[in-house]
Amino acid sequence: MKSFYVIANPHANLGKSQKDWKQIQNYLDEHDVDYQATETSVAGDAQTNIQAFLKNLDYVDYEKYVVLVIGGNGTLNEVLTGIKEADIHDLPLAFICTSKHHQFADQLGIAPNPLVALQQILNATEAVQYSLIQYYESNHEETGYFLDNYSIGMTANLANLQSRERHHWLRTHCRWFANVIDICKAYYNSADAFNATLRIGHKYKFYKRAFIVNIQNRAQESDFSNNDQSIEITIVDRVNIFLFLILVATRKFSDPSKLPFVHHWRTNTLHITVNSLEQTQVDCRELGGKYNDLYLKLINYPFWINADSVSLEERRQK
Repeated sequence: MKSFYVIANPHANLGKSQKDWKQIQNYLDEHDVDYQATETSVAGDAQTNIQAFLKNLDYVDYEKYVVLVIGGNGTLNEVLTGIKEADIHDLPLAFICTSKHHQFADQLGIAPNPLVALQQILNATEAVQYSLIQYYESNHEETGYFLDNYSIGMTANLANLQSRERHHWLRTHCRWFANVIDICKAYYNSADAFNATLRIGHKYKFYKRAFIVNIQNRAQESDFSNNDQSIEITIVDRVNIFLFLILVATRKFSDPSKLPFVHHWRTNTLHITVNSLEQTQVDCRELGGKYNDLYLKLINYPFWINADSVSLEERRQK
């Protein structure tokens, strides 16, 4: 059995991750699983911790360890970025999602119940390659990665707003109303449209009234051909509040790409330019207001999971 280097973020999901981490830790101890663990306190800790671990890891132990991340997409993103920046060895990643944003975990077939997800990890016997997205931001000459999404404009503004405004009572008793309040605030905070230039293959597309740019990773188990077009991009034009609320409702019940102000593509390489200062977020990590000149492509990365080793009923457990 593999040994595990655990990076846990007990602060994920407003601190609810702490309980999940303790359950997992108790299980690992009771079943004599070989592991060492570290907890994060502030943003950047996960990246620092994994790089320190890699630098102290002997060459003969490269095939021994799996990195188990317990937290949200942001924590997993930090760990992935730290591994790639260290450029020592691509240790397989295992992920137990303890945040409310679990789209990436769902696509990989990771159970929402942390102990069931742990079983999927412990039952694995080999790493499986999954498609992630690498981007190069030419304005700052930065290379980065994301597992779930990269958002520019209103959706990034909304995510930033929700990370700060808790609406404790409303979120407990009337979550949909709290979400509507946040959506309306984000709409009015993102008053100005912006220009976006898109290049897919040899074709250019120009949008002068962009309001939302959302780049999504539709991760699928890779066959190394990278022909699955896992990069999904959606651009939404600035519209009035009534059409915008129609968009919100359509996202809930139908396909919003049929609306005339919504533009949607799937591809495996992409170049997008936004030459204005816009709110930006990657995998639930706030990047603040920035200019974006992004070149994106798919890469493969090893994940340690056997999603089918538990029943469908177990995989649906919360």
